[in-house]
Amino acid sequence: MIKNYIKIAFKVFWRHKFFTAVNLFGICFTLVVLMLAVTFFDQEVGPVPPEVNSGRTLHLSRLFVQHSATQSHRTLVMMPSYAFLDRYVRSLETAEKVAVFSGPDYRGLQGGAEEGHVTVMKTDGAYWEVFRFDFRQGQPYTAAEVEAGDFVAVITARFSRRFFGSEEVVGKSVPIDRQNYRVVGVVADVGVSRRRTHAEVWVPLTTAPPDTWRTYKLQGKFQAAVLARRSADIERIRTEFATVLEQVEPPPDEHIPPEGVSAPLLTTLEDWASDDNREWSEGYGGGADLQQIVAAKLRWKLLTSGGYALLFMLLPALHLVNLNIGRIEERTSEIGVRKSFGASARTLVGQFIAENVLLTLVGAAISLPLSWGIMALASLGFPFYIDVQVLLRTFFYGVLLSVFFGVVSGAYPAWKMARLHPVKALTGREK
Repeated sequence: MIKNYIKIAFKVFWRHKFFTAVNLFGICFTLVVLMLAVTFFDQEVGPVPPEVNSGRTLHLSRLFVQHSATQSHRTLVMMPSYAFLDRYVRSLETAEKVAVFSGPDYRGLQGGAEEGHVTVMKTDGAYWEVFRFDFRQGQPYTAAEVEAGDFVAVITARFSRRFFGSEEVVGKSVPIDRQNYRVVGVVADVGVSRRRTHAEVWVPLTTAPPDTWRTYKLQGKFQAAVLARRSADIERIRTEFATVLEQVEPPPDEHIPPEGVSAPLLTTLEDWASDDNREWSEGYGGGADLQQIVAAKLRWKLLTSGGYALLFMLLPALHLVNLNIGRIEERTSEIGVRKSFGASARTLVGQFIAENVLLTLVGAAISLPLSWGIMALASLGFPFYIDVQVLLRTFFYGVLLSVFFGVVSGAYPAWKMARLHPVKALTGREK
C-alpha cells in the first residue's frame, strides 16, 4: 500500500507542477531559515570547538559594585581586573580549572605581508585547558611561560596565511606594537560568534604593562571562565563564590570604599541571554538577587525566541493548508471514483497525508545542501566553524518539525474531502 501511495504521489506532483513548486518553496524556505537560525545559535552557545566544555563552564565578566556616595545607591557595573579574578576566583576549591583572559583588543601590526591591525587576546596558561583549540602546528604556551612573561604567541591559520604566506611558521616572529612575539602554535580559525575565544593572536597577559594586571583594583578589562568537574558542581561553585565575595577587600587606593561587591557566575546560556550591556548599565540595587534576574532574563529570551520560531513555522503551515485544500478540490472526481469502488475515508486520508509528508521530505532533502552552501559562503567573509554534526542534528529536528506541520497541513483538507459522498464528488459538488 505504501508503494502505491508513493507512486500516486509522484504522479500527482508531476501533474500539478505549480502546486508542487509553491509547496516545495515554502518547505525549503522555512527549513533553510530554521536550520540557519538554530545552527548559528548552536555555534554561539553549544559545545562547539574550542568551547567544547560549554555545558560545565561558568563565566564572570561583570562586577556590580555599590558605593554609598553614588546616586540612590545605584550599582556600578564594570569589568573585573586581573588581580581581583586571580585573588577571588582562581582560588575556588570546587572548580576544576579557572582561566583568566582579556577581551579582544586591536593592536598595531608591522612587517610581514601587510601592515595594519590585528585582534589580540591576552590569556593565562589555564586558558588552553579550559578551551580546547584545534592546533594545526605547534602547541600552546605554558603556565611557566606566562609566569616568566615570555613574548610568545599563538596565531590562527588564517592570520598565518595572511601574514607569513608559508606553511611552517612555528619559531617565526610577529611584530605587534613594535614588540616581536615568537610563534609557538597555530590553531584553526574561531568564529566571530565565540566572544570568549575569537581572536587572531593570543599572547600571555604578563606581556602587558604590569599596572594593567599586577595592581589590585576592582575595575579592569579581564574576565574568567570557571570549569566545573561536572555539571552537577555548578551550584556548589556558585555557593562557594558567594561566600568568597563576602570577604572582598577594597583596593588600598580607593577613595570611597564600596559597600558591597557582587558578581554572577553565568552558564553559557545565561551569559547569552544577558549580554545586553545597556540593561546592565542601568544598575541594580545592592539587595538584588542577580542570579534570579539572570534566570528571568533567560526565561524571557527563550520564550520570545521560541514564540518567534513557532510563529515562523505556523504561518507557512497555514499557507500550505490553503494550498492543499485547493489541490485536493481538483481531485474530487478521483475521490468519487475511488469511494464508489469501496475506498474508505481512512484510506483516502492516509494517501493525502502520505503525499504531503513525502513532499515535505523532498523539500527537506533540497534544503540540507542549500543550508550548507549558504553557511559555506558566509564563512568566506566571516570566519566561523561549521560543525557538520550540529548541522545534521539541526536538520534532523527540522525535518521532524516539518513532517509534523506537513501532517497538520494535510490532515484537515484530506479529512474534509474524504467525507464527501461519492455522487457529490463525481458531480463536483461539495454540498
